[in-house]
Amino acid sequence: MRRHLRLYPPAWRARYEAEVADLLDDVPASPRGVLDLVHGAIREWARAASRPAVARFQPVGGPPMLEHPLQRHPTTLAILALLLVGPTFVFIVASLLAYEIGVPGLAATIEPIVAAVTGPRWVDPFLLAAPFVAFLIAVSPLVSIGFARGDGELRVTIGFRARALNVVVLALCIALGGLLAGYLLVEFMFEAPLG
Repeated sequence: MRRHLRLYPPAWRARYEAEVADLLDDVPASPRGVLDLVHGAIREWARAASRPAVARFQPVGGPPMLEHPLQRHPTTLAILALLLVGPTFVFIVASLLAYEIGVPGLAATIEPIVAAVTGPRWVDPFLLAAPFVAFLIAVSPLVSIGFARGDGELRVTIGFRARALNVVVLALCIALGGLLAGYLLVEFMFEAPLG
């Protein structure tokens, strides 16, 4: 059964072949065992093909194992965060273009849409909270916190990864959150009644 290990990708063989070969020496050959090896080889080739090209050239040993499930899907979470913050982005850009920059005819076009959309009471809190919630969603796969006890003390390690799409979404969330906070602060300070 050792010869079936040649079916596996080279990176997998470099890392695991010796260990698995030792295990196979202790197991009698069987059709079920051969099928398991072939199935594993197909799965490993599919996994190797689905990884980005840069990840395929990792040194032997590969990258460290991801700690929690959110770290395994950073692109999916970035897209989810982008979808969540999208309506706020569109609302702010349209408002800036129509009311602050004064694009001709845009204010008349978007006023009925804004009136219809902001009618329900939950829309305004959603638009305000979306950048902050989207920020938390996009940052969750980028940060890992570990705790280890050694030599009578507790050690906390914090790790950061930089995934391009997640970082872009984080920057967008920070910009939108800052715009909203600044707008609310200006509204509060300049439109509040003076003593």
